Amino acid sequence: MTARERHSALIEAMIADGTLTDAALIDAFRSVPRHAFIPESGALTAQGAALNATGNPERWLAAVYTDNAVATRVEDPGPARRADPAPRQGMPAPRAPERDPDAATSCSSAPTVLARLLDLADLAPGQEVLEVGAGTGWNTALLAHLLGDDAVTSVEIDPRLAEAARRALRNWRHTPAVHAADGYEGYPPGAPYDRILSTCGVRRVPPAWLEQVRPNGLVVCPWGLLEGAGVLTRVEVPPTGTAVGRFHAGVGFLPLRVPGPPYPPVRDSGQQPDEYRLTQTDPVAPLMSFPSAFALSVMVGDWRVRRRWIGTGSGMWVCDHAGTSWVRVYPYGTSWMIEQGGPRSIWDEFEEALEEWSRLGEPEPGRFGLVVEPDGSHRVWLDEPERRSWPV
Repeated sequence: MTARERHSALIEAMIADGTLTDAALIDAFRSVPRHAFIPESGALTAQGAALNATGNPERWLAAVYTDNAVATRVEDPGPARRADPAPRQGMPAPRAPERDPDAATSCSSAPTVLARLLDLADLAPGQEVLEVGAGTGWNTALLAHLLGDDAVTSVEIDPRLAEAARRALRNWRHTPAVHAADGYEGYPPGAPYDRILSTCGVRRVPPAWLEQVRPNGLVVCPWGLLEGAGVLTRVEVPPTGTAVGRFHAGVGFLPLRVPGPPYPPVRDSGQQPDEYRLTQTDPVAPLMSFPSAFALSVMVGDWRVRRRWIGTGSGMWVCDHAGTSWVRVYPYGTSWMIEQGGPRSIWDEFEEALEEWSRLGEPEPGRFGLVVEPDGSHRVWLDEPERRSWPV
């Protein structure tokens, strides 16, 4: 299939499955092909396979028009900034990848994720939009097609990516403003904006975004406390008072880089446990299933998780961000061994939270939402902002 045929097939599939319903969005996606914004070399599939449009054009086109993220820059983000925890939800383990896609610092988001994000933004002519994370420029081009070049401002923390996005946009006859700037700070010279859209995930909505959006404007972005998996949220910002948003659909995302030192890696440090516990119930499943893992991320504060492989099979390593409290889980004959140590009993907290989640009816992520108070505090609520909630 040609690029045009693959592009057309992808859009028709998104219409057929209900992802694209708005006529203006359908026109934008039909008019702006993804392949015009994917590097011809240096990108990776979600499984870690290298892509090269010259050496293997079929694989390159197939990856471009698969509904998945494409890693477009893979490198160490550097010690001066921290990536808010996050790698991609539901990514299969790569078979001998040429490079590690979890080390990506820039991605072209999956087409359905962009479609949902743009749909939630409720875009209309006359609005001014700030995009955080220009990346390849594909979403920037979609915004420019919808609203006009002059209505779109985009920021990208990596100057090389910002320049590449400008070139790709010019090649597609669009000239929105793309600035090499830190998206955490928004972009004050262009403020205020009717909408602020981010393709980077956050744990907390940056104060600058709430300050730079017009009264009754919207902030739409991925949000999550899990590493790489979360939800889309649409936060409505009133003239004064409390900003409120509801969560929509699970997504995988790259994190927004935020000020501060880097987090230490999540790894088994070989410490001796304070407690051993055997269980017949699979303890890994709740942390591998997105609905229960998302609930745990909200209801239990300050933890990170990684799979670990040992001689008896696949287990897990859980720790707090400081690495002082931890849990080690692994198969032990026909049972599971749970070891924990440190000042917190994280596994006990998990068990209590899972019991509460069960009592609440095992709510899906879409029943939760976010509140940002005027003092900057965040909390996640269930069903209604005034009902059960947990501080972030």
